[in-house]
Amino acid sequence: MNSGGDIAFNPDPLPPEININGELLDIFAKATNNVGQLSGIGRRVDNPRMLISPFIYKEAVLSSEIEGTRVTLSDVYEYEAGRGGGASGPSRNELREVHNYVRAVFEGINRMDAGIDLNLIRALHEILMSDVRGENKQPGEFRDTQVYIGGRGEEARFVPPPSSIVPYAMENLETYIQTGGAYQTLIDIGLVHYQFETIHPFMDGNGRVGRLLIMLMMCDTDLLPEPYLYPSSYFNRNRDEYTDRLLAVSRDGAWEEWLSFFLTAISHQAEEAFSRASELLDLRDAYRDRYQDDANSVSHLAMEIFTKPYLTVGEASDLLDMSFNAANTAVRRLENDGVLEEITGQSRNRVFRAEEVFNIIQKPAGELEYA
Repeated sequence: MNSGGDIAFNPDPLPPEININGELLDIFAKATNNVGQLSGIGRRVDNPRMLISPFIYKEAVLSSEIEGTRVTLSDVYEYEAGRGGGASGPSRNELREVHNYVRAVFEGINRMDAGIDLNLIRALHEILMSDVRGENKQPGEFRDTQVYIGGRGEEARFVPPPSSIVPYAMENLETYIQTGGAYQTLIDIGLVHYQFETIHPFMDGNGRVGRLLIMLMMCDTDLLPEPYLYPSSYFNRNRDEYTDRLLAVSRDGAWEEWLSFFLTAISHQAEEAFSRASELLDLRDAYRDRYQDDANSVSHLAMEIFTKPYLTVGEASDLLDMSFNAANTAVRRLENDGVLEEITGQSRNRVFRAEEVFNIIQKPAGELEYA
């Protein structure tokens, strides 16, 4: 399709014809098994936010990193605990980008009962683009101009469909999502991710919205009870192949190759998330046994640090719903035991890190113990 002199690609509505057999079927079966195993970890979790929170933060950092943001998980936690307030320029902007991703995921979870529709997708985009670079690029609105990927005109690596096509293409995609698709759920999520990224409905932020939708669709279709999976970790480690596989579908109709890559990513990340979650739960059980006979403030805080591994005494007071003095006493006890570590070196505005919790969240995938 011609768009202002450039040849734009207009994807056919879903679903395509796909042969799910041989190696692709084996990969699908393994991914399904690993996702099922991860789903079962929820039976050990009495507070879902214990795993949701650290995994969402991890996904937020990694998804933003794919787009060029250079912020670590500790940077984000410190920023939200009040440190890094003096940062300026791109550094502060990048911190807000990751913070917005976290906000968008929780907003998506809160609105999941209504299902995934275009109103939700636009709302999530508006949150992502709020008060950051790209905030002047129509947050929450589909683009009304042509965009290019990897250059412009003949130099562009890919030219998404013209803006006039976007509303209709997105309505078709919405229908496909809401009617349950044509294939097994994991296959359909892979198809939807490709279609969304190819339509490229927004001026900016399409990659982050598209990867966020993977998590939300897995919950909406009951593959996972909560968003325990962080797919951007695999996409980030294999960034070139990720973009190459998406492009090959548009250029060559290489659906099976894209789905093999996508399902491998889901399989790897489900296995990794299960191992990381198991270590977190083992640590939680150890803390629970260790502090079961202590004051309620201490035993309660020992559980809450899994949802908030960086915190101030004031934040501990809010989490415990207790006085500042009671929270300070609990923090001091966990600090004396080496569970919390003060990281500012200051006597005021102190920030504490749950070292063992954070180390598990940050541990390289190669150091995890797999079942």
